[in-house]
Amino acid sequence: MGRPSADSPTKRKRKPKDANRPKRATSAYFFFLAHCRAEAKTTGRNVSKIADFTKEASAQWRSMTSSDKKQFDDRAAKDKARYDAEMAVFKGKVIDPTKPKRPQTAYFLFLGDFRKKMKNSNIGHKDIIKQAGAEWRQLTDQDKKPYEDQSQILQKKYDEELKKWREGGATATGGAGMAKARQQVPVNNGMEEDDDDDEEDDDDEEDDDDEEDDE
Repeated sequence: MGRPSADSPTKRKRKPKDANRPKRATSAYFFFLAHCRAEAKTTGRNVSKIADFTKEASAQWRSMTSSDKKQFDDRAAKDKARYDAEMAVFKGKVIDPTKPKRPQTAYFLFLGDFRKKMKNSNIGHKDIIKQAGAEWRQLTDQDKKPYEDQSQILQKKYDEELKKWREGGATATGGAGMAKARQQVPVNNGMEEDDDDDEEDDDDEEDDDDEEDDE
């Protein structure tokens, strides 16, 4: 069967955006880019050639230390929390800030160490994830054991805290969480990150887990 033409009625159409859907979280890099644009505006620098300006800013970002990036990482983390809270309300979930957070798996504990080891490299996020996944698969059972032991300890602690949370009236603070989540936090400083992807993964787990081996 031939491929449908551009005018074919069978061609998939993008569903319209929901105007009430929360604005996606802004990354640390986009906060940095907004900072660069504001700085250029203050100094009167012409940034009409967006491609050149972005290329220069990107190179500067890659050369920055973790300490230099911290202010932007902190802003990104705060905005991610804002987005997660607003999305929970958008989907009709009630947030209880007292609910224990799920523990990390052995792989995610390993990934945390791997990221620390690679923090001063110029390797991109996706490449780091790929390398971490490849290295994890090469580890022996003995090499993985410290992470698995730590994961079991965290899981046990989580189970105990979750039991106490449920026994203590889990939904008592749900309303407060909902109200807090509805608070809008202005972000971006005029620099909006591309949010064309309306089909964003709604899973609570980080997208890195597709690199983890099935056990």
